[in-house]
Amino acid sequence: MTGIEKLSAKALTPILQSHGWAYLAPLEQTENGFTYPLVLRSGKPVTLQITTAKGRIVWPHGKELKAIAEHILSLDFPLHDFQALCKQKKATRLLRLAKQGWGRMLRSPTVWEDAVKTLCTTNASWGYTEKMCLNLCQQLGETTSSGLKTFPRPERVLKAGERFLKEKVGMGYRSKSLILLAKSAVAIPWLLDFSLKPDAMTAEKEIHSWHGFGTYATRHLLVLMGFHEYLPIDREVGSHLGIRKAGDKGSNLDSDHFEDWGKFRFTAYKLSRV
Repeated sequence: MTGIEKLSAKALTPILQSHGWAYLAPLEQTENGFTYPLVLRSGKPVTLQITTAKGRIVWPHGKELKAIAEHILSLDFPLHDFQALCKQKKATRLLRLAKQGWGRMLRSPTVWEDAVKTLCTTNASWGYTEKMCLNLCQQLGETTSSGLKTFPRPERVLKAGERFLKEKVGMGYRSKSLILLAKSAVAIPWLLDFSLKPDAMTAEKEIHSWHGFGTYATRHLLVLMGFHEYLPIDREVGSHLGIRKAGDKGSNLDSDHFEDWGKFRFTAYKLSRV
């Protein structure tokens, strides 16, 4: 594990470019980093600010904010182990990218937020996903001292109710799924506390039981939790892997695509597309 104090400014760019989460509220990219309004364990809404200066990351003061920043940047990802596997496999291109910092995934401060955002990607254009996330923050988020809106906590979603989510936030049929997910978040500690991360089998069984979470959404969330042995296959990924017909999709979900990379299956796939 690498602490944020050891992260170079150049390593921040690959993380922010790892996937579309960098464009979803409440994160806002700045000229030399990003801001992230969030709620601390105490219930206080604050703004996390990550900047770069003199080639290094300027991290936030306070033990809790520092831990959250390291989680958002996936600094617990065993990048050196992946590099060692690249050397073993003589995957020079992937090794070069890994040395530049590619492999870590940008994620939210909580599994709850990542789960909601994953739900917002299902059967939706990217523009619609952005709109739903922005509306959730603007209408149900809490305001920090800097005037920014946080991602809503599950209890605020429950209080708003399914009709509000459908009519005012624009969640459509996902409103029911979101309400049920919020109820799960209240009952399952690791959805709101990333330090309580379960094992992969426990997480997969639980997530796949949620309303609205099929195989793709389940695996997508598992990857964000750090389980890179899973390969989420949606239409875009399937097309890249040569799975072009809808009928082929299910039969190829557990095929041998990048299977020999083991716990770095998704990492190898992702870097092969960079």
